[in-house]
Amino acid sequence: MIPLLSIALTLISNVTDLAHMFVPDTLDERPAYTFYFENRHEEASFELFDQYGDAEQDTMKQFSHFVRCWRTGREKAMSPRTVEIVTLVAEHFHVGRIDVVSGYRARPYGAPHSKHFLGRAMDIHVPGVKSKVVANWVWQNFRHVGVGYYPKQEFVHIDSRDIDVRWVDTSAHGESAHAKYTGRLPGDELPEDAPMLAYDRTEQQVKKPVDRDVEQLAAVQNILASTFDPLQF
Repeated sequence: MIPLLSIALTLISNVTDLAHMFVPDTLDERPAYTFYFENRHEEASFELFDQYGDAEQDTMKQFSHFVRCWRTGREKAMSPRTVEIVTLVAEHFHVGRIDVVSGYRARPYGAPHSKHFLGRAMDIHVPGVKSKVVANWVWQNFRHVGVGYYPKQEFVHIDSRDIDVRWVDTSAHGESAHAKYTGRLPGDELPEDAPMLAYDRTEQQVKKPVDRDVEQLAAVQNILASTFDPLQF
């Protein structure tokens, strides 16, 4: 019976080693991100995601407060998915800071169905990068997004939504919206090197080591329960 137990443990160890070859324990370490809120002239840095890509809940609350409605002071929890896209913009363009034009907006400060009201949208400016370039990159590399380009105000709107929509709004600051909307074209596929959002990863694609340890322990317990007989030793 001892050899059988030894073989079982060896097999479990081999399967674990094989899994480590294809599924990393952690994602790349996420840095702290610096944001400057233009309408309040405030700057702060946040470590928004852990090494697994999961949102740090306490930090996300602080960030949601930072991007609160600048007109009313009211705040709402921001969508981790939208925030992750914005941080990936910073990483892709190698900038040390993202300028925030608008985060959460309280009614009635926005369009009737604005994603800002839901905490799913951010208007940003990337220092040193043309907003048209930023808008094009987000549109090409992500799905389930709304992407707005505002050439006269030089910022980009990014939100999370079910159906992809992009637009160009040629209004100047203080003017009514002059937006032209388009959708996703059939056959418009993601580039092979498009970043994968940790938010969109399934549990099967990324599992924390503790999860695998629990599974392995359960497997050993099952083997012991079915094969271990104290009278044999």
